Amino acid sequence: MGFAWSRGDAEVHQGSDFVAEIWAPRPGLLVTRFRGYGSVECVRFYAQRAERAMAAGPLTVFHDWCDLGGYDPEARDALKTWGKDHNDAFAGVHYLVRSKIVKMLISVAALTLGRDLYATTDRGSFEAKLDAALHPRRP
Repeated sequence: MGFAWSRGDAEVHQGSDFVAEIWAPRPGLLVTRFRGYGSVECVRFYAQRAERAMAAGPLTVFHDWCDLGGYDPEARDALKTWGKDHNDAFAGVHYLVRSKIVKMLISVAALTLGRDLYATTDRGSFEAKLDAALHPRRP
């Protein structure tokens, strides 16, 4: 069974030009969907929620950014700095993006951070990995 993108189950934050939704379907797993234009306010909302989840241990995150039309350079820098500061708190981060250029930029960021960041433009692949994270197989 796939992830239910139910807005009623999400923490939602709406800014003047974005909507951010964050789900915590189980400990150690966050799922986000950002729509509109990414700002520092959007990054702050995500960072605060992620830090609360990190208290339980390493975090795996799935970001659906397909409807994110762009972002402020300040937001990119804030996310990069925050990510570096919390590098060891992540087990893996997965991105669903529209653009192959953004996918490539995320791959470069993974190299500079020395962290597992996975980006795809393929919704089916993203959702299959999310489903596997939601329902891990036992040995």
